[in-house]
Amino acid sequence: MNSVTFKVESMHCDGCAATIQALLERNGGVRKAAVSFKDGEARVLYDPQTVNEEQLTATIEKGGFRVAGRRDG
Repeated sequence: MNSVTFKVESMHCDGCAATIQALLERNGGVRKAAVSFKDGEARVLYDPQTVNEEQLTATIEKGGFRVAGRRDG
């Protein structure tokens, strides 16, 4: 398992965070997603054999949000 934290822009409320979390959790290979509107971050625990960080970024951006950066952990 790997973990990554994405800096997410364009969230306006906790509902946006819940939307991103739901989108991420639908992805095969995502074991856990925790999204915080307050912190502007999405933390994801995922199986790198199934999904990669570029695919996770695309999932967030498909929801209409912008990934401004990412870091391991």
